Amino acid sequence: MIDIVALASLCKLAIEGRDKALEEYKKRTLSEAEKELLIAAAKDGEFLVIHLNEVPNCIRAGGKDFIDHKAGDPAIAAKFFDAFMSLCKRGYIRPEKGSLFRLTYAGFEKARQLASKTDKKKANKH
Repeated sequence: MIDIVALASLCKLAIEGRDKALEEYKKRTLSEAEKELLIAAAKDGEFLVIHLNEVPNCIRAGGKDFIDHKAGDPAIAAKFFDAFMSLCKRGYIRPEKGSLFRLTYAGFEKARQLASKTDKKKANKH
C-alpha cells in the first residue's frame, strides 16, 4: 500500500522547494501518461489514489480509473502512478486530505491548456 503521508510530503517539497533544478525539470516535455492525467483532471482538479480491483496505487481523475479493466495488466496502473508522482515532483499536484490530491494553479493552467488543444483537435476532425 502506498504511503500517502510520504506522497503528500513529496508533493509539498516540490511546491516549496522550487529551485533551478526543479524549474528545468518542469520545462521538459510531459509524457503521454502525464498529459492524460492532467486532461482528465482539468475540470475539477481532483485526483484520488485508491486500491481498485486488487490494483494498489490506482489513480482516479475526472471519473476515470487509470488501470487496464479488460486485461488487468498491472503495468498500466504503474505507468499512471509513476506519471502522477512525476506531476507531483513538477509541482502540478498538491496533497489535500488523505488520498485526495488537487491540481495547483500551475497544474490547472497546464491541464486546461492541454484540454483545450485536445478539444480543438477533436473539433477539426469533425
